[in-house]
Order: sequence, then structure tokens, then C-alpha cells
Amino acid sequence: MKISRKILQACFFAILAHTSLHAAPEGSKPNIIVMLTDDQGYGDLGCFGAKNISTPNIDRLCKEGMKFTSFYVTNRCSPTRLAFMTGSLPERAGWSKVIYRHSLVGIHPNEVTVPELMKKAGYTTGMVGKWHLGEFQKFNPVKHGFDSFFGFLQCGGEDGENEGIKGLFRNTGFLEKSAGKTHGQYSPRLRQAGIDFIRKNKDRPFFLYYASPLPHVKWIPNEQFKGSSKQGTYGDVIQEIDWQVGGLMDTLDELGLTQNTLVVFASDNGPQLNVEGHGNSGPLRDGKWTNFEGGIRSPTIMRWPAVISAGSTNDEITSIMDLLPTFCELAGVEPPSDRLLDERSILPYLEGKKLPEPIHNTFIVPGSTIRQGDWKLLVKGQTPGGSKADQFGKTDRVPAAAGSLFNLKEDVGETTDISKKHPEKVAELTNLKKTFQQELHQNKRSIGRITVVPADVRKRREKTKKKNR
Repeated sequence: MKISRKILQACFFAILAHTSLHAAPEGSKPNIIVMLTDDQGYGDLGCFGAKNISTPNIDRLCKEGMKFTSFYVTNRCSPTRLAFMTGSLPERAGWSKVIYRHSLVGIHPNEVTVPELMKKAGYTTGMVGKWHLGEFQKFNPVKHGFDSFFGFLQCGGEDGENEGIKGLFRNTGFLEKSAGKTHGQYSPRLRQAGIDFIRKNKDRPFFLYYASPLPHVKWIPNEQFKGSSKQGTYGDVIQEIDWQVGGLMDTLDELGLTQNTLVVFASDNGPQLNVEGHGNSGPLRDGKWTNFEGGIRSPTIMRWPAVISAGSTNDEITSIMDLLPTFCELAGVEPPSDRLLDERSILPYLEGKKLPEPIHNTFIVPGSTIRQGDWKLLVKGQTPGGSKADQFGKTDRVPAAAGSLFNLKEDVGETTDISKKHPEKVAELTNLKKTFQQELHQNKRSIGRITVVPADVRKRREKTKKKNR
């Protein structure tokens, strides 16, 4: 049977079009943008089930990219950011707590960070937003791989204190005192800083870390978003985040960069539930400060039209630590080999490859929780972080004892302890945890520290101590 020339041409162009959608331009390195929000719940986005909050730009990312349903972070701000920067569990990198104001600790100078590796691969690197890995100059983002920084070294605390630290910075220079705890009034400036970075570097590979300080309490939305949602002030702030995301996406579209830019959207931990009008963990249990799924599972999306199939979903265990080796692989640079890391590249998932077994079968929160496959064991008892009843009708705020076992495939809300039915699984996971803890203890690094405290900082610390007595 003869095939007409027109049919052959149609087939050729169809194949060509398909290839252009799923393959990066030969020899080109993708741009990378990581957007990290602060204390946002798993159920606070339309594409993750939100009903009273409108997030069209983030939903578009999901529609055009891959939705990750088992992407793990830690249950607090600083540890997640340290895990992202180093590709290591925060405990391995020396610190698993929040780095509060006046703290004399921060990311260690010897850590090899994501932006340092990207620079080695020829990328221009920039950060906009909340750092939270140390407020002294030796911890500043431009000392750890970023070519530029516009944002906050940390957020929180009372307004009007600590002028030189609790405020807006450009690189290492202090610009102005913060006027609000979550800096909603700064959203237009942060958004524009991200847009300006993209425009400035449109002709070369770039890595942008955009860390919105929203929706951390107290929620102070920008004036243009007040009353914009059906879920009160919290919903207003989430919709403000969506507007920030939309600004960066529109800029990529305008400059023709969308096709070969990997965009990652995630939250640093679950929502804070002990305040009225809080966020939503969706089907997951509890939120911030706990190692229930609602505290450590992030609503994560990755879009890279040249590689990732639109509208795809990944249910396998992944984590924010995996971003470092993934970025290294796609940028053509080796991760550090002189230290033990806790990550693996998930590029095969982005490429839609069928693997004989998952890249990760286990996720461990040292000393607290271990998940293996669908099984999850609480090594340490968990105290709920929310109220007895919230706006979503959940009333399960009772503690969970150490040794509680859950099957997340059947019970993602962690409602039923089945440890007595499966003692062999409890024993197996307990032994696995002990072996891991021994290895971790032998391969820990140090957090960075300030040994000589400046006089002005010493005075501020004394002032805070007196106030708290």
C-alpha cells in the first residue's frame, strides 16, 4: 500500500512536535527556579484539593508538570533549608532546630551548597526572599554560592527590634527595617527582584532560589489581596503567593524560557495549626512541629516542558535533599564526594523512566520516624501541633505513642495504630532505625558558629534575656 507524501509529512511533523515537547535543546543546560513557601499546608492549593483558595498559576504549573504526592521536608523552617542547601539530613549537617534571632549558629563555611555547585557548572545564581540559615555576615547567602541576594536573613520576632538584622538586605548590605512579621507588604518588591534576575540572565543558564516568607504567621497580606479569598486572611496570603509565582512564570513565557526551565514549587513544612484560621493539611494528619505526614509532607510540583510530561504524577518517596544531586546531574557537575550525603538524583522520575525499583524505599527522621514503603513507624511519640477541633472538622488531636505503626497506603491520615497486628514489622523498622542512627552518629558534620560576639549583638541578646525573664 502506498502512503501519500502528505501523510508522511504529517507524521514527520507530529514526531518533531512531540520531540520538542519532551527533549531539552541539545547541548543546552536548563535554567532552574526553586520556589519555597513558609509553613504552607498540603491542602492549600487547588491542585492539592483546596476549595476556598484560588491558585490558578500554581495549578497551571501542576497541569503542565509533575505532581509529587510523597515529597518530604522537615517539620520546621531552618532544617528544611539546610537540607536543601546541602543535600543532607539537617542532623548530618549539624543542626536540626530553628535558627532563631540572636542565634550564634548558621550554615558551616565548609558545606558545599546547591548554588556553589551550580556556579561550578557555569550558572549565574541568585536568591530572593527568606534565608534563615544564620543572620551574621559569615552566613550570608553571597558567602555560600549566590551571586546576588535580595531578601531577609530570617523572619519572625517583634517589630522594631534588631534593626540591622531583622530587615531587608541586598547582598551583604542592610536596606531597611522590616515592617511586618511575614512581610506581605514586601511581596511586590520580592516578586520584581525575581523578575529582574530572570531578565538580567535570560541569555545564560541561571539558578534562582525564590523563598517567599509567606504564609508564616502572623498573616499580613499585601493590601491588594486583603479579602480576596474565601478562607480569610490565610487564604489571602496563599493567593498572594500564587501572584508571585505567576509573575515569574509570565516572565519565562515572555522571554521564551519556559520550555527549558525546571521550576520546582514546594513548602518548607506543614501549616501552623494552633492559630485561628490556619491552613489545611488536606488528608494528612496534623502540621508544623510534628512528624505526622501533615508536618513533613510537602505539596510539591515540578515543571520542565522539555522533559516532564504534562499532567503527570509521582507517588514515590522523594525529598528536598534529592534536589542537589538532581540539579548536578542535569547541569553536568559532580556532587561532593568527600562527605556522606543523604540524597539521590530523581532525574529518572522527571524523564518518566520506568525503574525496576523505587529510587528511595525509605525516609527517616532521625530519632523520630521511619517510613519504609507504605509502612511508617513512630520511633518517638508525637504531640499534636493543633487545637482540639479546627475549621476543617478534624478532631483527632490526641498524641500518638512511640511504637505506633501505620500503613500509609490504607491510612494516609495516620488514624489507626496497627502495631499490635504487625509486631514483626515494628521490630524490622526499629532495627533499621538503630542501624541508621549508628551510621549517622559516625558521619555528622558541624554547624557554623560565631565565636566572637560583636558588642551590639551582645547588648541585643542581653535585652532579649531580660525581657523573657
